[in-house]
Amino acid sequence: MSQGIFISYSRDDQKQALALLQMLRKEGYNVWIDQEAIPGASIWSDEIVQNIKSCDIFIALLSESSVSSPNVAKEIGLAAENGKIILPVEIGTVVLPGRLEYALAGIQRTNYHNEDAILHAIRKQAEKSDEPREIHKHHKTRKQRIRQRTFALIALAVLFAGGFFFMSRNSSEKEIPNNSVIVLPFATMNLDQDSIRNLDVFSDAIMKRLSTLTTLTSTGPSVSSTYNKSPLNPLAIAKELKARYIVEGLVRKHSDVDFVSVRIFDLKKGGEMWEQFYRGNIRELFDTRERVCEDVFNCLRDISTSEKELEVLEKNVRDHPDNALANAALAKALIGNDNIRSLYFYQKAIKADSSNENYFITAGIVADRLKESGLAREFGNAGAAITLKKLKAHPDSMDLATTYCIALDVSGKFALSGHLYDSLMRIYPTATRLYFNAACNLARQGESDKAIDVLEKLRSFAPGKLNETRSDPDFDNIRMYPRYIKLMASMSN
Repeated sequence: MSQGIFISYSRDDQKQALALLQMLRKEGYNVWIDQEAIPGASIWSDEIVQNIKSCDIFIALLSESSVSSPNVAKEIGLAAENGKIILPVEIGTVVLPGRLEYALAGIQRTNYHNEDAILHAIRKQAEKSDEPREIHKHHKTRKQRIRQRTFALIALAVLFAGGFFFMSRNSSEKEIPNNSVIVLPFATMNLDQDSIRNLDVFSDAIMKRLSTLTTLTSTGPSVSSTYNKSPLNPLAIAKELKARYIVEGLVRKHSDVDFVSVRIFDLKKGGEMWEQFYRGNIRELFDTRERVCEDVFNCLRDISTSEKELEVLEKNVRDHPDNALANAALAKALIGNDNIRSLYFYQKAIKADSSNENYFITAGIVADRLKESGLAREFGNAGAAITLKKLKAHPDSMDLATTYCIALDVSGKFALSGHLYDSLMRIYPTATRLYFNAACNLARQGESDKAIDVLEKLRSFAPGKLNETRSDPDFDNIRMYPRYIKLMASMSN
């Protein structure tokens, strides 16, 4: 039997969650809610996972506490991955962090205090379902019984037109296109008429540049020009034009200097995704235009390309749900963008292949970034045990020795891994992976000078590898350290 509605919530919102539960059950809905405390190191209990997978509608109770809760994010990610109907219900005004934007992108939120709106949203979502849903209990209120009889009579008339109805409904309810972009005419401030006429060098040039991007469909000026000085905000224009991305710009003049700001909005994610600011005088107008075009092009190219690749990986997992390589590839692609889902797919990969030390080690790294330190140590210990067994069979393998050091890092055995790193660097003085991870180990411990010493040696035989330290969280402790700043500045000279 279907589990009906699943309520996901933070422990801090238990009072509101139970009130919502009571209200829905009074309406006759079959609702499942977890009322037992789950240890922080646990990702999900089997019961929670099974109830998410078997529910029809997933209610995400959003608050300042829940959007920062790793467990709530994991539950939302699992519901999204299983194609569940998700209904976000807000307690107050909530700003979604990046890890939840993907799963809840484009889904209208409902206010917790508006019971009628919540019930309407549930009925509306249930009607959109492709197959019948058993979201009610067997007992009915009087109002529901009357409604049921009425629907039964109407059903006879609808039966003959049903096929046509569903075909027309499906054709009108299109999803947000993934590859369409609109470039709006740039707005102006404090410009004379000659300067205003020059504004087209930005919007027109950007559209021409984007037209060469095969992963995106750009709309011509005849469409976007009709929205010049429009009172609608960019997201409203995107929705009206059925576009995914909107590019807008502002040119402001002060004395002889033009200030240009450019922003890109993503309708699917429901907000601004990129902004850049430029300045220069009129003599530099075309140089500025080229910089703007290149930056916008690169931003949308990288996003659209990565999303296309992600779609392929996600389809591969859907086609081969128990394949370790498919799950691991998707998990790797999600690192940094959606660590919750990344960890989930690494766990699936481990379940399918428990002999791969890299799955355990990388899962541990992701868990550590999610502040799941206990779970990270468990994965690190498991990865170290597998690697050590292989290392005994191949004692001369530098790659396995480096992997063993990394596993010790993840398991929290920093002193032991540091000692092994020192020994290995003397044996292998030009091993790029070894030196980079040795620097990671030292940086995480706050050993700034020692970390820089290793990076300076790394620069002598693999200078390009140093660029990875700019975005690697392991180097956050030394990012503002003067020696690090000086080292990275020297790379740009």
